[in-house]
Amino acid sequence: MNYLKALGVLRLVSEQGYDRTRARWSDGVFTLDSTFDAETLVEFFAEKYRPTPILSPWNGDGGFLAESGASFETIQSIEHSKNKRLEPLQCVIAAVRSIDSLRAFGAARERVKVLEKKKKARTITPEETEELSREKSQVKSLKEGIVFQIRSQFPDECLNWLDACMLVEPDGFSASPLLGSGGVDGRLEFSANFLANALTVLESPQSAAWLRAALFESNDARLMDTAIGQFAPGRIGGPNATQGMEGRSMINPWDFVLMIEGSLFLAGSVSRKLNVVGGSRAAFPFTVRAAAAGQESLAGADSNVARGEIWLPLWHRASTIAELRTLFSEGRAEVSGRQSRDGVEFARAVASLGVDRGIDSFSRQGFLRRNGLAFLATPLGRFSVHRRGNVDLLRQIDRWLGSFRAACGDIAPARFTSALRRIERAIFDYCRYGGARFFQGILITLGAAEQAIAGAPSFREKAKALRPLANLSKEWVVAADDGSREFELALALASIRDAAGKVRRLRTNLEPVSIDWDRVEWAEKDRAVVWNAADLSVNLFAILSRRVMDAARAGADSRPFASFHRVSLDTVEAFLAGELDEERVADLVWGLVLCDTAEAEGLHPRAGGSAELPPIPRAFALLKLVFLDLPAERSPGHPIPPELFEKLRGLRLDSVILALLRTVAVPEACRLAAQRLRIVGLQPRPRARSGGGTRDEEWIDTACDSATSRRVAAALLFPVRHRDVLTLCELVCRPLQRNNQ
Repeated sequence: MNYLKALGVLRLVSEQGYDRTRARWSDGVFTLDSTFDAETLVEFFAEKYRPTPILSPWNGDGGFLAESGASFETIQSIEHSKNKRLEPLQCVIAAVRSIDSLRAFGAARERVKVLEKKKKARTITPEETEELSREKSQVKSLKEGIVFQIRSQFPDECLNWLDACMLVEPDGFSASPLLGSGGVDGRLEFSANFLANALTVLESPQSAAWLRAALFESNDARLMDTAIGQFAPGRIGGPNATQGMEGRSMINPWDFVLMIEGSLFLAGSVSRKLNVVGGSRAAFPFTVRAAAAGQESLAGADSNVARGEIWLPLWHRASTIAELRTLFSEGRAEVSGRQSRDGVEFARAVASLGVDRGIDSFSRQGFLRRNGLAFLATPLGRFSVHRRGNVDLLRQIDRWLGSFRAACGDIAPARFTSALRRIERAIFDYCRYGGARFFQGILITLGAAEQAIAGAPSFREKAKALRPLANLSKEWVVAADDGSREFELALALASIRDAAGKVRRLRTNLEPVSIDWDRVEWAEKDRAVVWNAADLSVNLFAILSRRVMDAARAGADSRPFASFHRVSLDTVEAFLAGELDEERVADLVWGLVLCDTAEAEGLHPRAGGSAELPPIPRAFALLKLVFLDLPAERSPGHPIPPELFEKLRGLRLDSVILALLRTVAVPEACRLAAQRLRIVGLQPRPRARSGGGTRDEEWIDTACDSATSRRVAAALLFPVRHRDVLTLCELVCRPLQRNNQ
């Protein structure tokens, strides 16, 4: 209400008073830059203000379709008034009276009411049912005719109210959420109440006191008992509205008048994109479909039954009414080259500067069902305008997100609609706050949605247009990098592949997909999937075992867990010690497999590791030497010396070791790994006695609890940095030069 009042004051002062008035918002207060001072402004409205012709002859309670009632009496009072300030309004009322079809329209509406009552009481006959259908069609046709006649024959000053209420589209009328359903909200007809309050402020001796209260928040005027509608929820009365059990709707009549005058700023228009099939559609300034994102108190059901939401701009630069008319007439925030459709896309448009410059922030208001079946303008927060550099990356998911949204219809299981809301909330939060952590949240929610879809073959069967999300650019990886160890580990895991191409990418171990170069499709009979509802360690070990088995079947000489990105031993040690957020690592893996992770540049620089050897468990150091992902040939400058490189390359992946680890037999697995190392010429500590046994029983000290055992087994999948291989050798093997003595 107060925002619309501000627009109403500016419009009326500029059009009926001083046309060079400028206005701006300063710390939430609407400020006029004008030659008017406070008293001159009060004098202007009290003595010179002429009510704008705001009439709704297409509504039953607009005062023209009945010959009794408060609205009818208000129209009669205006027609017979001698006040010259009402003459423009009287001329338009006379023009409305001359509409030939108005009387027939009123009669048809009354007949529909009678038949509807019979239908509700179940006393309607078959003949009357057919008549009801005909009369409804007649009412619609007559209403359209009245609207078209007003648009073609009435003066321009009458058309702003019509356009603010509704627009005519090829398939009927489109109502603005701001003004209910065509200028009426329930039983409250806005134009009729505007006229009644306008008469009051023009004739009452209290008008000046009400005016000062409306403009400057003075408290020297008593409020009137009249309806305010959805615009000011705190003033509608009802239980607990004041002292006692129930309060009445008490408002300042000038508030209502200025508010409706200001609503004309938000007249809609018909938008058309020549490159888009579908013709024209209604567009009201800064008005979009409601979205639950951005407000924790909102549920999905709120947005489903909401009329919409409006983003009201707040600007700091003093602007004339002509400049603001341009702003509001073009008040369509664009995203991906098209008009924003809901609150989430509007936030994207704001974050990408897809709206006019000079706007500091937006006051977001939702028209939500909050009082029985009544809608109220509900504040949804302030959204500051800031440029988010990576918001344009979201264009890459627009098509997939549209398919997913279409698949999440009324009959879709709740987990999919919940996944969609989490994606939208993550996008909204990033647009509002920015930063890698919030962008990472988008990636995580996309991965969670992909995981839910992957586990629901029946859902995929119904949503045939919903393909796997894939091929997000390398910039997604950079934008989501928050420098955490969890991200470092997840990126290395998501990048795992077989350098020889005989074993498929790690993504095929997560979900049933086939990957042919960059094309990713669902593969319903794929048996490479091992990921399930278990914890991260269990799933990673299952992936390791599966990839080792697939490599053996394919006769691959390469290691099937090479990666473009590697982890430091400090990160490995943190994982083995249980210091990482494993649930977040798992979520990030699902998100990062959707991206092109190959050699992404611009990532946070990773720590070089501690100067001292990290406290890596001996079991991991020994076992990892058997499961290294070394290339087939050593390149010049490789950190591993040539002789050691050849010995480590001579090791073969051992599924028996994995079988022992599966039974938590870590010491036994270590003994077997030590034997494999000695075969290639390495001497793990403790080395053999002179002329005696190898003392492999000493590896009993590697025994650990089941949780640590699972982590040690899972960590064998981690692609460690090649320079850290030397550290692992130092931890468990005698120096190579001693072995040659």
